[in-house]
Amino acid sequence: MNNITSVPPTPSASSAVIQERISSIGQLGISYSDDYLIWQLGEGDGSHPTNPMRAQLATGLLVAELPRAVSVSDPTAVDRHSVRAAIDSVHEAGFVSRVIDEGIDLQWTGRRPEMGQTAMTMFAGTMVLTQAMIARDIMVGFNPQGAKHHAASDGSSGFCVFNDMAWAAREFAAAGFRPLYLDWDIHAGDGTQSMLFDTEIPTLSIHNGVAFPFDGMTRDLSLAGTRHTRHHDANHAYNWCIEDTDGDDAFAWAIGEAVSVIDDYRPDVILVAAGADGMGGANDLGMRNTYTFAGFQHAALAVAEAATRWSNGRVLIGGAGGYQPLTHTPRVWANVVETIYLEVNR
Repeated sequence: MNNITSVPPTPSASSAVIQERISSIGQLGISYSDDYLIWQLGEGDGSHPTNPMRAQLATGLLVAELPRAVSVSDPTAVDRHSVRAAIDSVHEAGFVSRVIDEGIDLQWTGRRPEMGQTAMTMFAGTMVLTQAMIARDIMVGFNPQGAKHHAASDGSSGFCVFNDMAWAAREFAAAGFRPLYLDWDIHAGDGTQSMLFDTEIPTLSIHNGVAFPFDGMTRDLSLAGTRHTRHHDANHAYNWCIEDTDGDDAFAWAIGEAVSVIDDYRPDVILVAAGADGMGGANDLGMRNTYTFAGFQHAALAVAEAATRWSNGRVLIGGAGGYQPLTHTPRVWANVVETIYLEVNR
């Protein structure tokens, strides 16, 4: 791993306390490969705010802070035919072919076949963890390049190409689990909601109500700019819209409401899109929300408590968005994953 000194220090427990607590509990599964670093969107010159160094840094933090707990799996080891088949099961064939076979997509410039392969690798990262959780080899898994929540069945959107969480939710359901999807990225989990809308799998999204993706399915357009909800109860799809300048208080309100839905549904696996882009600062894509480390800690604790009640601690986490890739984003991700892992294993 590269040097991580640019990342803010962790506000969580000391290393000695952490190591004592993990002495007798299971592994934390992480999917990571340096192939993730190929994921350079836009012009491909490294200037895009999704700089994949955030995935390497978050993984490095977790490996350093939980050395006896972390098990890192290489998603490039997954059979590519199996990955392609999984992607084909949730996406339209022509779209998949353009991305993988031709290396063409709106998220980058020109024909770049290496990007299609990397999109497969990131999807495979979530496959590895899902299969390990179904086999009960791990209880908590993290793919820093997972939760591509804007991707739709027939096309990419919002820096997301293949929707790994929609596939994972369906895979858990097919294996007899009761999955539930929770998304706290500052941008709505519209793609995952649409891909699971006609299933029995609940989708819960907490997001800025005036931010991309600007649709009427994840917010009430007549209430834009106000704190409100946009629920589709018959389809188990729930949305909490916060205001453009909201901070931890709004985040806590929405998390509290989301936990009520979780408690009603009683899932035995919780999927989390743990976006870090609610923390304002450079490369926040124009949003002025002011979540803090404490706000994310509160959300992580709420998930851990719900997972302890209903899913035997089973939580699958994807990084989703986060546009301060060398500083706050990897630190937020590491704190969230570490908190959930340690709390469900108390």
